[in-house]
Amino acid sequence: MIDVEARKKAAEVVRHFISGRMTNFDFEKNMPATADLAVRAIEESLWLVYDDFEKHKLDAEWALPSCTKSQMVRWVMFLHTDEEYHWPTFSYPGLRPLKHVFVSRLLNKPRREHEFMSSGEYDVWPFISKEQFEHAKQNPVLLAAS
Repeated sequence: MIDVEARKKAAEVVRHFISGRMTNFDFEKNMPATADLAVRAIEESLWLVYDDFEKHKLDAEWALPSCTKSQMVRWVMFLHTDEEYHWPTFSYPGLRPLKHVFVSRLLNKPRREHEFMSSGEYDVWPFISKEQFEHAKQNPVLLAAS
């Protein structure tokens, strides 16, 4: 299900948060409540990059590496499309692969993570395929002439 208004709002909030213009508390407060799976997956993934007890922005000691920020820009781009989110439900899907410790391996998490990441072309997540991603790049919403 695509919730156009929630995606539009989420794209703005995520953009401000990852650029360091919004605090983590404002991010949490302003993310829209929705059944749109893409919005929910992106919000859950972002939870891994901030402290939910201390107010801060993603700058200085909390600054994101440029490669991570580039990934997240793709997330914002996805939110501006009318593409369905086709990935299976999975915890923190946007920041994979994770390092797995002994207990995680006992619970078979690496296998489940591999299955998730094999459900599409993970290097363009949340897009499901490179073709879908390329189509979005060739038809930009934010930079399109009105």
